[in-house]
Amino acid sequence: MAIYFHPVNGGMFDSTEMVEEVGGFPRGDKAVDAAFFAKMFSCFYKDGIIGADSFRVTAAGGLTVRVAPGVAWALGRMAWQKTPLTFTLEAGKSWTILLRLNTAAGEFTCVATDSGAGLPNRTESVCDLILGEVTIPAGASSISAVTDTRTDAAKCGEVTSAVDALGVVETARNASMLGGAAASEYLKKSGGTMTGTLRAASDTTGASMVRNISYGTTVPTTLADGELFIQLAD
Repeated sequence: MAIYFHPVNGGMFDSTEMVEEVGGFPRGDKAVDAAFFAKMFSCFYKDGIIGADSFRVTAAGGLTVRVAPGVAWALGRMAWQKTPLTFTLEAGKSWTILLRLNTAAGEFTCVATDSGAGLPNRTESVCDLILGEVTIPAGASSISAVTDTRTDAAKCGEVTSAVDALGVVETARNASMLGGAAASEYLKKSGGTMTGTLRAASDTTGASMVRNISYGTTVPTTLADGELFIQLAD
C-alpha cells in the first residue's frame, strides 16, 4: 500500500516543543500568528461597518466633516474608534472619506482624499471601506450635503456573519403553526361550542401559551403531566 501526503497549514494546536523566544516569551512549534486568526475571523464575518451610526460622516459646520465613532471589520481585523474624528476640507474639490486597513503596516487609518479614482483599494494587504463622499463647489464656505456610502456593498457594506447565510430554517418559517396545522385551522371554544378562529397572542407578561384540553385567557395555577398550555387572545 502506498500513501502520499502533503502537510496542510491549520490550527490551533498545542505545541510539543519551544522553538524560540520572542520578546521574552516562548514560541512553540504549533504557534499561529495574527494572519491566521484574521483569516479565521474573515470566514465568519464579512467586511463592513457594524451599527447604524458607525463611522457615519456628517457636515460639522463650515468645510469640516465629522466621522462618528464606530466598529468595522476588514480582512478579519476589527477597527474600533471610540471618539469622533474631523477633517477640514478644501472647496472646489470632490472628497472621499474612507477607513483603510493596511495589514503590512499593522494599522487602520481614516482618510480624506480628493483623489477618488480607483477607490476602494482592495488587495491582500489593503482594504478600503468608503464611508462618505462630499463635493464642495469652488468658493463655497459650507458643506451642503454628504453622500453616505456605508450601506453600498461595493464601496463599504455592513457586516454580516456566517449565521446570516443560514437563512430561515423551517422551524422558524412555520412558527405560526401549531401541531402541523395553521393557526386559521384552530377554532375558538366557548363552553362546548366552537365560535370562531383561534389566534395565539402574547399576554401582558410576554408569555404565549395554548392548552391541549381547553382554551382560555387565564394561565392555570397547575398543569397535568404532559399538558401543554398556550394562552389565547379573546
